[in-house]
Amino acid sequence: MSKYVYPAVFTREDNGYSVNFPDVKNCYTDGDSLVNAMENAKDVLAMVLCIMEKENTALPLATPICELQIDTESFATLILCDTTDYPIVDCE
Repeated sequence: MSKYVYPAVFTREDNGYSVNFPDVKNCYTDGDSLVNAMENAKDVLAMVLCIMEKENTALPLATPICELQIDTESFATLILCDTTDYPIVDCE
């Protein structure tokens, strides 16, 4: 278990924001506000990476944020998560 930083792409939607992690397969979420989307992004990233750790799956390399291709309706930012003592998934 460890700490990780991955870029996330936030896209404004009619009812809030959608969030996608381009480097982490099946890692996406949303939120009805930017704050909620950021909280959910941290949570889903920790959950997916925790499962990957538990299954001994190789973790993907994080793409430098400046190399992401995003449209004008989106922005990218880095999300920090910690899989240590993640409460939803038994990572031991």
